[in-house]
Amino acid sequence: MTIRTTFPDTKALGSIAQSQSTIDYTATILTDRDADDPPDVTDYGFGQPVVLPMGRRGAEEVAIGVVHGTQVIDPGMGGIGPTLGADGATDQFRPSLVDEPTTLIGIALLGSATATGDSSDGDRIETPDHSIPTFAIGHGTTVYQCPEATFRTFHLVDGDLSLAYYPRLTEVAGTFGAELVGAIAERLHETTEGYDDLLDVIERKVAHQANVDRGVLQ
Repeated sequence: MTIRTTFPDTKALGSIAQSQSTIDYTATILTDRDADDPPDVTDYGFGQPVVLPMGRRGAEEVAIGVVHGTQVIDPGMGGIGPTLGADGATDQFRPSLVDEPTTLIGIALLGSATATGDSSDGDRIETPDHSIPTFAIGHGTTVYQCPEATFRTFHLVDGDLSLAYYPRLTEVAGTFGAELVGAIAERLHETTEGYDDLLDVIERKVAHQANVDRGVLQ
């Protein structure tokens, strides 16, 4: 089974170029030189959920993540362009190795799940796990958009909504951690029912801590 067995209609965004940590990866976005239908900027915006296979053989286990930053590199303009995302999220990437304008995205892994192998099943995954993924993501691994239904199912652990990963996520996302959690909560507000109060509490807690960290509150 390959990831395309479970996700045949999801858009490929790019490929893994490097990692900053076990849960923080950088991917290069596909261009029209790489694909007939390359992604548009609206396909990999801040907070976009992604799914990618864990390991090169088969795709039974998949990692679920979100885009936490972008970086534009133009060798003709001295290498590094404007960034959006965590401080240092992509600063280990070497612009000297890039010979054409390139867009990078930072991906924070939220956890993992087992792909069902059934594309007709709206959920497409089972046994979601919000702990740190056990296996590394290989260089060159393709990153795909994660369907909204799959992203919702990933957050339903043992029948209840869970964002157990969010303390790690705010560390990876750095300055924009609160905004990233808010973007995820907004998606879940739209795709789940009965959890608005819990999501509001999480958003307020993260926003308050961000204001304290920024010196807005003491």
